[in-house]
Amino acid sequence: MRPLRGSRPFGGFHMSDTQVIRYEHGTRVGFHKSKDLSCNFTISDTPADAGHFLDSLTDSDFKGYDPLSRKPDLSWIGREDLKGDKSIRTRRDIASKLGEYVDNDHKQIASCRNKMSDLVDSIDLSQLKRMLKWSDSRGKVNATRLLNGDSMFRRTIRRGSAPVEAVALVVPTGANCNINADVIFARTAVALAAADLLSQAGFAVEVWAYAYTKNCLDDSPNGTSNALAGVKIKDADEGLNEAIAASAGSAWFFRTGMFGMWSHMGDANSWLGNSIDLTVSQGKQVANIIGLEKAHVMRTGTGQHSVEDAIKAGIEDVKQALIKWVSGDEEMEE
Repeated sequence: MRPLRGSRPFGGFHMSDTQVIRYEHGTRVGFHKSKDLSCNFTISDTPADAGHFLDSLTDSDFKGYDPLSRKPDLSWIGREDLKGDKSIRTRRDIASKLGEYVDNDHKQIASCRNKMSDLVDSIDLSQLKRMLKWSDSRGKVNATRLLNGDSMFRRTIRRGSAPVEAVALVVPTGANCNINADVIFARTAVALAAADLLSQAGFAVEVWAYAYTKNCLDDSPNGTSNALAGVKIKDADEGLNEAIAASAGSAWFFRTGMFGMWSHMGDANSWLGNSIDLTVSQGKQVANIIGLEKAHVMRTGTGQHSVEDAIKAGIEDVKQALIKWVSGDEEMEE
């Protein structure tokens, strides 16, 4: 299959170059190169697509470390509720449970929803809300043009399902091995709670989960050892399906499914590199890879070691997104 190419020329040079090598099971596999961030990527359009893609991977798809074949540490992964379940033999068995209801995940979302409700009430969204209008094309909003004072126009399909006409939160589910599962999921819980409340207020909000790692692939395919995995966990024109969104943005899916989405791309080492907090410029590159134009990429998280700290950092991160969208200042430093 011929690679699909996308680049952004500037002064005779390419600021970034994204190539999709293959697209199957609703999942893009390729690589991205820019001065700020270069990586191999695996991006799934829906949690179901991620599940189908992972199911398609066999032993021969892994040149090096295959995390899906390993016996799971249920406490570290974040699924202690599965202790005693004899059907769970490998991490692949846990990844296959994507979309199932997990009580602990939902409790965290409920807790964050209460905190997010106070945050939303504290920010004047009336300016943004007055400017957003429903178009007659699948009920979508062209947020970019409306915030610029232009008239709305029909939906334009790009790489993401709603990159122009809706705002998007992109939440990091990645973390290093010393971070507890509950701390990882706290950031997703904040993002889902915020998306749910904003959706109820009439905003179109898309949510993606991503995990980025440095020096994961020892053979550096396509000139980079870094890896990015991503999956859309809430579409902008759909209500929040908490079971699916929570599982796709959970620590347990990160430490099973997203590990597999990283490691199939090359000769993965057994420690799978290391997670980092992205800079503003790197966050924008993640949005470019996914195909989002009106997006806030949450970048912090690797330094939090308690659920409370992660929730506070996540709320502050989301607050910056709301302020940016209300002001219409896309270049604002976060």
